[in-house]
Amino acid sequence: MTERIGLGRRRCCLGLIAAALGCAMIGGHATAGERSAQTASFLLRDSATAAARRIDIAALRTMPQTTYVTGTVWTDAVHRYTGVLLRDLLLHAGIDGGAGAVTVLALDSYRATLDFTEITGVAPMLAFLRDGAEMPLRAQGPFWLIYPFDEVPAFQTETTYARSVWQVSHLLVER
Repeated sequence: MTERIGLGRRRCCLGLIAAALGCAMIGGHATAGERSAQTASFLLRDSATAAARRIDIAALRTMPQTTYVTGTVWTDAVHRYTGVLLRDLLLHAGIDGGAGAVTVLALDSYRATLDFTEITGVAPMLAFLRDGAEMPLRAQGPFWLIYPFDEVPAFQTETTYARSVWQVSHLLVER
């Protein structure tokens, strides 16, 4: 009888160990599966020159930085977002505006188009940090086109919300 109880306990312990190892492996897999911020990038394509370039966080860090402290309709709290103004990003790529538009595409194929006249020295910004940390893919990252909603109440419109694309994968410049 004690042999049978001992064997049952042993099986139970082995089962718990296997379950714990399985959970650890699943957790490790999810972390490894997340995009590392160092490899996260998006494609910037210019229709006028047919040029396309991949831009990553390291490249964004070399450009002038802007910070918004704002809440959004998608987050529960006010956060500090850091990134590059879309205007500065385009200038860095040799695109000086004029007539045309930028279509922002997300990983899920969502898209929003902004006329060049809507891209100013105030907004929007392509954020890559939230509260000083890189944004994971599962939390609007790694790139989020965002506006200073709290600072400029005029941005609190359905139109602007619809242009606040997260998980940005492409910027397509049409001119």
